[in-house]
Amino acid sequence: MIDFHTHLACVKEAVDPHPGLAEDCQRIFGMGPGWSMRTFLAAMDEAGIDKSVVLPIDCTSAHGGKVFSNEQVAQAVQDQPRLIGFASVDPNLPNAAAELERAVRELGLRGLKLDPALQGFDPGDRSVYPVYEKAAELDIPMVIHAGLSWAPLGRSANANPLALESVAHDIPELRFCIAHFGFPWVREALLLALRFPQVYLDTAVIYSGSPAEALDRVVKIDVGYDVVRRSLRNQIVFASNTPRIRPKRMAYAVQALGFDQELYHNITHANAVRLLGGKEEQ
Repeated sequence: MIDFHTHLACVKEAVDPHPGLAEDCQRIFGMGPGWSMRTFLAAMDEAGIDKSVVLPIDCTSAHGGKVFSNEQVAQAVQDQPRLIGFASVDPNLPNAAAELERAVRELGLRGLKLDPALQGFDPGDRSVYPVYEKAAELDIPMVIHAGLSWAPLGRSANANPLALESVAHDIPELRFCIAHFGFPWVREALLLALRFPQVYLDTAVIYSGSPAEALDRVVKIDVGYDVVRRSLRNQIVFASNTPRIRPKRMAYAVQALGFDQELYHNITHANAVRLLGGKEEQ
């Protein structure tokens, strides 16, 4: 199983060596270190997760800080073969595309994370296209936050997934994942995934109730069980949003949907491999 959406803001060994990072994690993201790396990995084991994608957020221009710099992510994952480090860049800054290229080519990071709710940008604005185009050129996937933001400084109005329609149309080479099924704009996210095969959705749905209750409602009511089986078999990836949701709870939520074995394997592994460019062991 591959978890496509985790954060290291909770991990002491990743945060404590960097002065000011704990404060930025708490101020911007709303969570600070409380787990050891051993606890993080044990939580993966508890859920049956083999590898996890870890996501930073560069909020330099919006909030004067980063929830991990690219160097900090690279350092945190360098001795952890089960962790896959992504980069983040601030799309409001003119050097964003160049920084993304550096993070991938020099630091070895494997994808891009953007969060318009926290980073304060319009994801459909043409000023962001150089970043998208660079990700496509580098053949890396992007995870982009959509919908409800629980972060203290997040502004969800910036994160309607429908703003990404022009991006999917104009840059079909860019593989990207709309986080959290775009909740509450689930049908807008669904529209994009149905129309564009390079658009993925992740399972990290977060709102009132348990993960199992929330995901059950999204899949069976907002999307439709048959739509998932027939049309989205190759475009949904497992994601927990650790540490906001303990991965075991999200793993149970996906299991409880009762998908056939092939679809379950797609969601928990094969689709993530495809999104990563086929670079993980099958």
